[in-house]
Amino acid sequence: MMKHKQKQGYGCGLYAVANACNLDEFITEERLEKSKTGNVIGQLSKWMQEDGLPYYIDTLYYNHVGKKLPTSALGYKPNGEGINFLPVLLNVRYSDEGKNHLVGGKISKDGVLYLYDSLKEEMIETTLAKANRMYHNVYGLFLFMSVDTGDYVFI
Repeated sequence: MMKHKQKQGYGCGLYAVANACNLDEFITEERLEKSKTGNVIGQLSKWMQEDGLPYYIDTLYYNHVGKKLPTSALGYKPNGEGINFLPVLLNVRYSDEGKNHLVGGKISKDGVLYLYDSLKEEMIETTLAKANRMYHNVYGLFLFMSVDTGDYVFI
């Protein structure tokens, strides 16, 4: 099930973060208003800090003119005791002329990606490799990192 669905043509970053990290209070009217002209990863991280969250968004892979994630970026999954999911964000485009769009997801220990595209009706159960083929362009992959330790954030 997708908890947060986008109802306008802006604010995808807010929805991506809220869905990936289960942050029900992250999407506010003020932040949506500020997102009308677009958003950047730094601004999303700043809002996370303002909300008192002990993590920020870090780039795992990014190539603004790239078409697809490289094979080396498709195998990420969490492991370890008490760890269930690795929350991620993906930069995508639906076409060459399409707008940049940010989607959220959670990768399970078995490599299943629960993809939350706020423009779609439902959550999509897939993998990073399949998501890479699903969109016309997938050019960014982001993780959440602990402010205190610099370690990956798991949920």
